[in-house]
Amino acid sequence: MSLASLGALFMIWIAAIALPGPDLLQIIRVGTKDRLSGIYCAAGIMIGNTVWIIASLLGMAALIETQPIILHLIQLFGGAYIAWMGFGSIKAGWAARNKTHSADQELIDAADSANSAANPAQSASLSMAQALRLGIVTNLSNPKAIVFFASIFAQFIQPGMNIGWTIGIALFLIVVGCIWFIGFAIAVRAFARRIIASGSFIDIAAGIIFLLIGLYMVYEGTSAIMKLIA
Repeated sequence: MSLASLGALFMIWIAAIALPGPDLLQIIRVGTKDRLSGIYCAAGIMIGNTVWIIASLLGMAALIETQPIILHLIQLFGGAYIAWMGFGSIKAGWAARNKTHSADQELIDAADSANSAANPAQSASLSMAQALRLGIVTNLSNPKAIVFFASIFAQFIQPGMNIGWTIGIALFLIVVGCIWFIGFAIAVRAFARRIIASGSFIDIAAGIIFLLIGLYMVYEGTSAIMKLIA
């Protein structure tokens, strides 16, 4: 790979991870409630991205091209998870919205309590393991990640690329991704005071987006699988 190609890959990677999507929405939801949970969630998202990166370098794109049902199964089950996550987020946000408290801290406590009851995996008091798991599953279910690594990123993987370039590209993408996602998680918490009053709105809005994305993925995956079977 030439330096020009590496530069192009860098720009595309930055655009891919910076554009709003399920990953950033999840960091916003978790990070506004607890900084450390947000950082662990961001780390989980990068663990998921690392899985995609390694899979791509090991020939995931070629496998999906010869066995397209793999991509459709990922769409189906990943979409189902995202839809379930969206429903839980809407339910939690609606429960928090119905609680009337005047003080900001009371509002935070009410939202955290509602989130725990409606969807434990998304509560404010996430343990390190819970936050990591939430980030990993969110990313592995992310349709943007599937499309990016199965098609766009695959164009930069040249047949016969030596092991040095392969490891270098993987480390390059992982380091850049870690800097972005963890930095974003820290920044979200820094501005939490300004947006915490809209916590229930964030839950509901993010939930609706998750639900729509998930249902669309389930539809796309199911339709494609039915065509392959027919």
